[in-house]
Amino acid sequence: MKKKLLRSDQIITTQDYPVYNKHILVIFFRVFSKGFGKILPPVPVFHISSGIPYVKGKDAKSKRYNKMLSSYLEKNPRAKYFLIDGGHKTSAAALAHKLIPAIIMENDKDFTKIRRLQSKGEFFGFHNPSKTLKACIKEAAKHHFGAKKFLTVEDKVKKMIKHKDVPKYMISAYKK
Repeated sequence: MKKKLLRSDQIITTQDYPVYNKHILVIFFRVFSKGFGKILPPVPVFHISSGIPYVKGKDAKSKRYNKMLSSYLEKNPRAKYFLIDGGHKTSAAALAHKLIPAIIMENDKDFTKIRRLQSKGEFFGFHNPSKTLKACIKEAAKHHFGAKKFLTVEDKVKKMIKHKDVPKYMISAYKK
């Protein structure tokens, strides 16, 4: 389990456009824009070298999804991490032009450590962590399956700005 600061173009985000809770986004944006993002727990991600969330089906929908994912990764070589949880935090950091504090889940022991830290209140914001890396990747495939497209955090934020899905002050801050 390594901590790393990532750029918004390195993380493929979850399928939560626009973000589900604007109030949480506002709070996280304030934290990041004031330079206090380090006080928040990092967002969990996995590197594509650990596995790519393909689906196993042989049907047309599964083949289309797998082809779309392969094509996306080819066209976006900087996107090397999949976000497991933390769409609001990553969006807020990107809107504030800050690097995203991430924790790279590399093996099954990392998931055990996270659950232990959660039980002590030392890590929060990672809902229902998987028990294994393989299960996490399978869950990511299930989550993304049926998506019309993939987005990096950067792409998602640009789309939120374009469609005015965030308050004007965030748009102004992002455009600075």
